[in-house]
Amino acid sequence: MSYLSLMEMSKKSTEQAHTALVQNVNKLIDQRLESVNSLMNYEIKNNVAINNFYDDAFNSDRYYTDVQAAVAVKKLLNDNPFIESIYLFRVPDQMVLSPSRLVNLDQFDDKGYIGATLNSRTAYSWKPRTVKTSVEANGNADIAERRVVSLAKNTNLKNYSFMIVNVNINQVSELLYSMIDKDTTFIHLIDPEGKVIVSTDPSQQYNSSPSGGKIIASAKSAYTGWLVSSGSKVGGIVAFVSSLFYLWMVLSFMIMLAGLIWIIYVSRRNYRPIKTIMERISVLPGSKETETKRSNADIDEFQYIETTIDSLMQESSSLQEKYKETSLFRKKHILLSMLGLEQGNGITKWEEELKLLGLRWTKHGAVAVIVEIDQYSRFIKEYKNDHHLLKFVLSNVAREVAESKGFSVWSEWIDQSRMVILYFLAGNEGEENALKDNCELLRDWVAQNLDFTITIGIGPLAQHIEQIQSSFRKAAVIVGYKSSLGINQVIMAAQVINRPKGELFKQLQCIRSTSQLFRAGDSQWELHFQEMYEDLKLQLYAYDDLTSLMQVLISHLQKELSELPEELYAIWRDEAYQNLIKELEQNETLDEIFAAFKAIMQNSLLKMNEIRENKTSHQMVMNIKQYITDNFQNPDLSLTHLNEAFGLNAKYLSRLFRESFGVKFLEYVTSYRIEKAQQLLVETDKTIQDIGQEVGYEQSLTFIRVFKKQTGETPGQYRKMKMNK
Repeated sequence: MSYLSLMEMSKKSTEQAHTALVQNVNKLIDQRLESVNSLMNYEIKNNVAINNFYDDAFNSDRYYTDVQAAVAVKKLLNDNPFIESIYLFRVPDQMVLSPSRLVNLDQFDDKGYIGATLNSRTAYSWKPRTVKTSVEANGNADIAERRVVSLAKNTNLKNYSFMIVNVNINQVSELLYSMIDKDTTFIHLIDPEGKVIVSTDPSQQYNSSPSGGKIIASAKSAYTGWLVSSGSKVGGIVAFVSSLFYLWMVLSFMIMLAGLIWIIYVSRRNYRPIKTIMERISVLPGSKETETKRSNADIDEFQYIETTIDSLMQESSSLQEKYKETSLFRKKHILLSMLGLEQGNGITKWEEELKLLGLRWTKHGAVAVIVEIDQYSRFIKEYKNDHHLLKFVLSNVAREVAESKGFSVWSEWIDQSRMVILYFLAGNEGEENALKDNCELLRDWVAQNLDFTITIGIGPLAQHIEQIQSSFRKAAVIVGYKSSLGINQVIMAAQVINRPKGELFKQLQCIRSTSQLFRAGDSQWELHFQEMYEDLKLQLYAYDDLTSLMQVLISHLQKELSELPEELYAIWRDEAYQNLIKELEQNETLDEIFAAFKAIMQNSLLKMNEIRENKTSHQMVMNIKQYITDNFQNPDLSLTHLNEAFGLNAKYLSRLFRESFGVKFLEYVTSYRIEKAQQLLVETDKTIQDIGQEVGYEQSLTFIRVFKKQTGETPGQYRKMKMNK
């Protein structure tokens, strides 16, 4: 009766607990999804970059607004880890924008869902689904699947364009796991059709009806329409046992009685094997002492056997621990855990492990140093079969050089191209300067004796063992700036702190001007290219930032040159484009990348100009171009004006100009005028109205509007920015 009463009380308590659980889970999921919904509403209403993406007013300069929208979407993802992906769909031109690319709907992996959303006649709501994505692996195209919960929101009611947000189902699953004990409780999240969206029970299949396990409590969301159900994994067994309580008691008594009889029978019959086991145990080391204790304490045979087995297991465990402590794998694991690259056992355990390795953390602390092999792709290509040996040599040399100067060090390779060295300081005077000299000695030895070079980044001093992770991370950041500072050198934190960090978007105007002038065959492109190079030299850029910037330059050139005639575009497509990509992958520093890019672009432009000069109309086009240069101040400069000046049909002039330079006449004149205006804004103190009239704009408002459209800034903002530099 006591057992049944306790079971009934436990049952009611369990139901109340599960009811509270499903309500809390339902509320938490609703809050998370409603916050995403509110975020989408806010961004659609207030985010200028996203609104410009859908605005027809920007069709003439869509590329710049698309880049801004992609940046805005990427920022949303970085600020909201709960969101897996966001993409914008623009109905008029059927373009889909994600943080990494802009593609046509037909080329987008998730085009099926976008099409279904576009044709839907019901209100948009959160929908669980499976997304299939094409993945390139070892030259083969595979289909990867991931489960998400998606919500679409209209952004433009005129043409039904919309934004889609995907939340990875694993985020929802983590919420569920965080609120339960997975060994005793399960939760199902079920859609309105009765199919499982996600469950903490591994046996439940996605998009199928829930099966197995007793549901104790359920709650339906008014927001999503989803049903949250929970139950106990042991509930079915307990209920069955309770219902058969009396039968169970009788069976238990009978089993206990039968077991007692069986134990007596087996013990009497099988005592001889037990005696044999005891005799074999007696010959083990330490068994005589154990046998004496057994006789004195009158311990039975089973306890004697158990004690012996426990002793053997403890001895085996002790031997295994000693083996792990002395293994190289264990040593590397300890270092990686100290650096935060692997899960560790805590600060106290680290200090104990250091003592076992013969190292000691003192009050003077340690410094993390990262040694990175320069131009690693070339290194692997040249030493394909010997690179492991060379890395082994480098690690030994690093240790010997440090120890020869009195340093206690610990070095390990943390990835293919990087080795970390921990320098443990002893508190000697000038020790930090000696550390830099030691790194310079290592760098010089590699440069003199091996056919490759290294760059070394020195992190700040870590006075406490928990600060070594920070020292390591800062050393990694420091060595990453070798793209700007150069390779084959030792980089200190002071070199990074004293120089401004680069801002990529400031270079977009130089990229745009360089691309437009290069497309037109104008040698002035080299001045803008050099200006961008000089500006980058004054700032710090990590390798990833620098490659991203150069990829933007390649994209702009691709866009501009695609408008040229096929014979000119073929030179870019078949030669220059592939060579630029190849050089970007092989070079690491700013100087190397810009020198390679400049040589490739000069060579391709030379070939293009040869083709242009061979055309019979080339001299006519050059005369028109020179006429524009001499008369760009004339507000009446137009195709009609050229018709009167050269006696040629305006349509013929327009077609001839576009075939030669891949740009419309009006675009070329506008670009030339704005370039001259930029020069006057920087080099003179004339008013904006006077400069506008000097470059062919009678109305200052027209000049300001055209200038901002071309550069993204007003003339006043442009002058202020240049003067501040």
